[in-house]
Amino acid sequence: MAAEPTDIGALVVRAYKGRPFYEAKWRDSTRAQRKRRLGQAWLEQDPKNNGWRRRRDRVRDGCLDERRAYAAMEKVIAEHEAALRRAPQKRDATFDEAVDAWVEYLQHEKRIKPSTLAAYQYLLAQPRRGRKRQRGARIMRRFGGRKLADVSTADVRQFLAALDREDVSARTVNIHRQVVHSIFEYSMRSDAFGLPENPAAGTTKRPEDGAGPIETFEPHEISAIAAAARSNLHRRRPKHNYTPATDAEWQRMNDQDASLFIFAACTGLRLGELLALRWSGVDLAGEVVIVSRAMSAGQEASTKSRRARPVPLAEQATTELRALLRRGIFTSQSDHVFCRPDGGPLDRSAVRSRFIRAQEAAGVRVRRFHDLRHTFGTLAIQQFDLVSVKDMMGHSKLSTTERYLHSKPRPDDAAKLTRIFQPCEDADHEGLLGA
Repeated sequence: MAAEPTDIGALVVRAYKGRPFYEAKWRDSTRAQRKRRLGQAWLEQDPKNNGWRRRRDRVRDGCLDERRAYAAMEKVIAEHEAALRRAPQKRDATFDEAVDAWVEYLQHEKRIKPSTLAAYQYLLAQPRRGRKRQRGARIMRRFGGRKLADVSTADVRQFLAALDREDVSARTVNIHRQVVHSIFEYSMRSDAFGLPENPAAGTTKRPEDGAGPIETFEPHEISAIAAAARSNLHRRRPKHNYTPATDAEWQRMNDQDASLFIFAACTGLRLGELLALRWSGVDLAGEVVIVSRAMSAGQEASTKSRRARPVPLAEQATTELRALLRRGIFTSQSDHVFCRPDGGPLDRSAVRSRFIRAQEAAGVRVRRFHDLRHTFGTLAIQQFDLVSVKDMMGHSKLSTTERYLHSKPRPDDAAKLTRIFQPCEDADHEGLLGA
């Protein structure tokens, strides 16, 4: 028995072991023939016509009469068409193709910083033969070569669980999860691969430990570190009889390192911002420096916030800039303030290494170069309001600046606590801890 076809399909009655059921038949948008069982039909055998007829009593739950069957058919067809629209447009696309497209999207459309791009490319490195422990190839070793549409949520969960079993931090696991999630999220775009869903979306982000305590320098420590640099105690200089000109150049570089360390602490600039700073951004008369660029993976790019910001210059910072101007070379508007002997920007890793050696030579506890920035934030928050410090440091969120509010106790905090717990002088009233 078959009902009249509609614009969307035809309703057919079939039987299995003597029990009738409704079946929908139609051609979908791809012109493929489809059929789907809808449910038990509320029919009984018709001996006269050797077929089926509607039962006279009320439709039982779980069964379908003709009206309900048509509604069910419309719903099934609509769901099928929706699934077709969600289906990947490029069914044979591989994870490798998605990675290449995503990286290109980040580089050209999102225009992310070169250092960030390099970090992603490291995580997505192709595995090398014979190197099972290649840390930067975990993702491609797991998903490389597979069809994009075949990767399931269970696959991603197993990948992350394997990372959990390695001796890596929760942050490392989350970074890998975020990269995989971003690749599949991009692949869902209709102009990319039209993937119907993101298999990484159903995975769990690992709980990470909170930020550690902020490390800072005392002003006298910064002075000692700068003095060690001026005395050439932080460079591995071969013993040799140099010409006076070479000795003068060595001293110029030593003095520049000392100025760099002091200037970093007095302005809170990031190392990349210091390396990209040019004299065109320095206004000595106005006692301000305009920070608009930063070095990223050896290339000059925008700052982390992508906005230029003015930073006031303390007298100590101005003094160091005036000393650098007296070097006589590389002082034009387009020149780098802190530069190599050939005028190019300093190398990031070399600066960090010299800073460590200067601390060792000065006899102070070794900390990171970035802790000079923390030193600025911790001291500035004691004299400026929160928003002003946020603007000076180029933070995008106020919550980042708030870390400095409690990073270092004020000098009189201990004395204030002592007075709170000190016994009262009034004989009629004992102190908090008693007389």
